Amino acid sequence: MIRHDYWKEYQSLQFEEDDIEYFPLDPFGEVASTFILQSDAFINIAVGSIRSGKTIASIVRFLRYIQSTDYTYFAMAGKTLKALKKNVVRPMKGIMRSLGIKYHHRKSDDEIDILNMGKLRTIVLYGVEKKGSDEIIKGSTYAGAFLDEVTVMDPEGVHMLVSRNSDGDAKIFMTCKPGNPNNFVYTEYVNNQEKLANDDVKVVNFLIDDNPSLSPSYVRHIKSIYPEDSLFYKRNILNQWVSGQGAIYDKFNDDNIYDTYMPLDWYDFVEVGSDYGTSTTTCYEVIGIKEFEDHTQFDVIREYGYDAKREGVTQTDAQRVDDIYHLQEEYHLEKNNTFYVSHDATSLLSALEKDDRIKMSLDTFKPNTLECIQEISSLFYKNYLRIHKSCTETIKQIQGYEWDTKAAQNGEDKPVKKDDHYPDALRAPIITHSNQKEILAGVISF
Repeated sequence: MIRHDYWKEYQSLQFEEDDIEYFPLDPFGEVASTFILQSDAFINIAVGSIRSGKTIASIVRFLRYIQSTDYTYFAMAGKTLKALKKNVVRPMKGIMRSLGIKYHHRKSDDEIDILNMGKLRTIVLYGVEKKGSDEIIKGSTYAGAFLDEVTVMDPEGVHMLVSRNSDGDAKIFMTCKPGNPNNFVYTEYVNNQEKLANDDVKVVNFLIDDNPSLSPSYVRHIKSIYPEDSLFYKRNILNQWVSGQGAIYDKFNDDNIYDTYMPLDWYDFVEVGSDYGTSTTTCYEVIGIKEFEDHTQFDVIREYGYDAKREGVTQTDAQRVDDIYHLQEEYHLEKNNTFYVSHDATSLLSALEKDDRIKMSLDTFKPNTLECIQEISSLFYKNYLRIHKSCTETIKQIQGYEWDTKAAQNGEDKPVKKDDHYPDALRAPIITHSNQKEILAGVISF
């Protein structure tokens, strides 16, 4: 591959006009300072609870390392390129701008060129989500790498990227939240006593209380999102590697069931979520959404489902469209109401788009299952998500929604794929409208 010689351009390079603001670096706490100054192993991992400052400290450490070496090519990776650019590249640009480091992001090549103190460096960006992502990394050679939220990446892609860092005294910096103790990152790196003893791997643990840039009231708010004995509190607040066991929505109780109907016009939005099954269950959930100043309230007003196994006959898409049309008319839904189609229901989406009777806006939703569970668990705990007592199948399936213990043994966090259609149908309207989603988006990265 012939690379364009950008050197002459860099002699007068200015910052990109890409709307990146300066990122002011507040004084680092003791833990972040330790990571920045002492992470000198081959693999250095910042493991941290949410909002603990691990990502910013790791970015600063990575930039510091790049400036200290004479090698040229480096790598950065996230689960997806989109997530990497949002959670790491954007704040890194702001940090470079604040530090006076010139850069140019060649978006067509997914590469960032950096000029600092007369030295030209190139960072290649990767998404390492899917099996086979190692193929795009093969043949490359790097002198260092940054891997963001490494526990959710494809293991083979991570292994390949680690193996390609062979230039000089290469160093790799990883960030992650604690997760399943059978995850490959924990077993191969974080808890690998031999590698730790040999200083091949260094692990620094961050807690939210270690981040001096957060106010005490904000820290209290973040901690209050989860019940203290829950899986997500143990991982996201206490920084513990624990596995999901038993009921997923273990805080769901009678307070989350209501028996009076509110007028539809009381809600700010009325949306419909769906789950699509060709030979199993197709179901729909009508959800009323009321936005208050300090939270968003979700009421599951009505459930509707067709069980192909019980009926002995599979529905056609035309029949499903008829059901959706009748639901639309019953609740007087129009273009300002959204019907969320499952991301894998392409034929149903096409049928809905072609039917002139459908007035609702149509959208698709591809869930991140663990993030959806985290958000919905919190809403049940706060009683910001209620289900009408007439939605008996939804209530039953939520009460029976369990972690898959066999998958947990392989380091995966996912529900048992049984009687899960109605809980799955709730996700799109709730995650789309939840006023906590911005908090939790930041939680996932910084």
